[in-house]
Order: sequence, then C-alpha cells, then structure tokens
Amino acid sequence: MKKITPSLRGPAWFRPGILFLAGFGMTCFGQAPVTNGLVARWPGDGNAKDSAGHFDGQVSGGLRYGPGPTGKAFEFNGASSRVDFGPAAGNFGTRDFTIAYWMKTDSQSSQQAFLSKRATCDGAGPFWDIRIGGGYSQNPPTGVLHIEFAPGGYKPPYDLFSSRPLNDGQWHHIAWVRQSTSSGSIACLIYVDGALDNSKTYPEAVDLANQLPLVMGRDVCEGFDGTTPYSGSAAELQFFSHALSEEEILTLYKAGKPGK
Repeated sequence: MKKITPSLRGPAWFRPGILFLAGFGMTCFGQAPVTNGLVARWPGDGNAKDSAGHFDGQVSGGLRYGPGPTGKAFEFNGASSRVDFGPAAGNFGTRDFTIAYWMKTDSQSSQQAFLSKRATCDGAGPFWDIRIGGGYSQNPPTGVLHIEFAPGGYKPPYDLFSSRPLNDGQWHHIAWVRQSTSSGSIACLIYVDGALDNSKTYPEAVDLANQLPLVMGRDVCEGFDGTTPYSGSAAELQFFSHALSEEEILTLYKAGKPGK
C-alpha cells in the first residue's frame, strides 16, 4: 500500500462565532494530547459534554457509562441508546478534516450503526456516516468499518473500508482522514491503532454540510438495509479541522492506549 502523508493545511470548518478552540477540559485522558485544529471533543467520561467547544450531546435510550480505554466510555445497548450532538456538529463542508475515536464491540451483526449525519437511507441529500459492516451494495465482512461521503442527488457515495474486521471485543483507536493532495484530488485514509490501514483517492471533495443532527449509536438505515443499533462502547470522539499527520494520530493512540 502506498504511504500517504497527510498535510496540515485546511481552514476551520465552522463559520466565525461557531469555532471555539479554547477551554480544552481536563478528563481522565488529561489535557487533549493533540490540540492543533481541535474543534470538538467528547470524552464520554460520565457525560456527553464537548470539552473543546460548545457542541454538547444529549443522551437517551438507556445509554450508560462503563470502563473505557483509560477512564469511562459511552456504552450502547444495541437497541435504543444514542447520543445526539446536534445539527451544527460534523459540518465539514469541502475542507480537510479528521474524525478520531476509541471503540470496542464484539457484535456479530452484519451492519451496525455508529456515527451518522443523514436524513434518509438513500442518496437524496448530502450525508456522511460511519457503520460497522455497512456498504449496502458491497456487503463487506462483519466487523469491517465503513465510511460514506454522499453528495446527494442520488449520486453514488465515496467510501472507504478498514482492511480487516475489528469486532474482536478489544479497544481500537480509529482515525478517518480526508486530505487534499497537490494534484487536486482528495485522499481518504483510515488509521487503526496508530497505523495507516487503508486509503483511497477521489477526484473531488464532497460538500459535507447539512442541518441534520449528528447521531452516535443509531442510523436512519435501521429497518431498511439490515443496519442495527450499535452494541458496544465508544470514547474520546474528536473532530479536527485539518488532516492530522501520522505522528499526531500515533500520539492520540499512545495517549489513550489501554494499560499504558
């Protein structure tokens, strides 16, 4: 696999007045290990507050808090639990970004919800989402992670899969990166446990902005294509306004690695 080194360019993806980079709260992880371009951080340390900005989440459906990689984590029951981060979170537009988090699941569901910002289970409007399995037309193995970027207008989404299943009941650190390249194309990369796992290149950046709530644990595709609610744990969900470097992603992994 060809190694791609993400650049650090890319402006903040929120309009002035929304972007807030001060006040990185202290949690069980301590100070956020990477703060450059950090625009949202939800540790899951007993609440759904955003310790890097003002995108506090609302929990429902019996969501609990249990052991995380170093502290507490969100625990999803595979039925009704969810976290709603509101419509402003996750509006990346066409700019570079990074989504990073810890997750743990041993579910054998063929397709699980994880993180979604979409209205309907089709390509009518622009959306992005992350599922475990997923990929309605490609049917990847159970436990493989999958991200979709869709421009709307029923056009096919751009997507990327992890190279292997990750539903082994162990904590894994995941980082999804969208990065502009010097040729004008767009690279999409996934890092697993601090190392580059897979990548794809696309001709353009899909405009990922809508007024739909960003939801963790549930997906509008439930009951439509076999997607089920998330059964597992998640912690330290973070959004960055640029493509993190390999070194920065490794720093995130080492900071939260269980047993460190």
